[in-house]
Amino acid sequence: MGNRKKKVIEREHAHYLDEARSLHTIYILLPYCYGVGCEDSPDSGAPGFHMLGELNPLDLGRLTVLEKGQKWCGVVLETSFGKDVVRRMGEIAENLGIVIRFIQVSMVRAQEPSARAVAFLDFSNAIVTPEEALELVSKQEFVKKARIIYPSETGVLSDDYFFPLVLDKERIVVFRRRTYESLFKGIRERFGTAGEVMLYYVGFNIGYQTYSDYASIVGSEKPEAIVELAKTFLRTMGWGIVDVVEMDLERGIAQVRVYESFECEIGRGGEAAYGHFSRGLVAGFFTRLFDREVKVVETMCVAKGDPFCEFTIRA
Repeated sequence: MGNRKKKVIEREHAHYLDEARSLHTIYILLPYCYGVGCEDSPDSGAPGFHMLGELNPLDLGRLTVLEKGQKWCGVVLETSFGKDVVRRMGEIAENLGIVIRFIQVSMVRAQEPSARAVAFLDFSNAIVTPEEALELVSKQEFVKKARIIYPSETGVLSDDYFFPLVLDKERIVVFRRRTYESLFKGIRERFGTAGEVMLYYVGFNIGYQTYSDYASIVGSEKPEAIVELAKTFLRTMGWGIVDVVEMDLERGIAQVRVYESFECEIGRGGEAAYGHFSRGLVAGFFTRLFDREVKVVETMCVAKGDPFCEFTIRA
């Protein structure tokens, strides 16, 4: 793409790019259920499962509603980093009759001397109270800070200490399905086809902008490396599982499949492709990758009963 044409594209989408920069990162996770009769369960014959095998959902934790009689508390820890810390904490819990039901450790980078963690502990058969356990833990030489999290009066136990959530030094936000479904469907219902165009351009500018972010992270302009990182990020953030079936840089063509697309799965039961935001995301990314304008068509979509979403890209 020549400099003149590139400037035209950037000027044409400038106000959308400004919005995309202000969004930072939106981390959207899909809740899966595995009960009998659940439409997304492996036994239901839902589209996509025969292609991927059984999915392995990860519960982020950090919040749980306790059942009557459960004696759980949370604990926040800041410890020095060492190879024996996790083992020693486990031994202390075992000796006190405490069961660790959940633990999450903040990402530890090589230059950081300490680690931070939140854990939910079951004191049902413990020989100490939470306060006595905290006093014992606080005396360990590797513990810098420790604090108890008590359940609310309504039985909700949550991490009320760590905020905001961060991924690779950028703030992230978690949307539950009800929230992002209302967002995407609400735009369509209120603005009709104009809303679908709006979703496309928002997606386009996010894809266009994040290409530079991925290139910066991998420290390379090698297309294959950037594509692999993009696939990793999209899966890690719960947006979908991406497979680049074909990519020809010289001819400017590609074929991308997305399994379990968070956008399209909320549109199941329809007759048309649903992924306008996703199509824009693909278009923006490949506009940068091919360094020229592209046209993207969603040829298959789970919303209309296909086993996956498929996008064809042509410069």
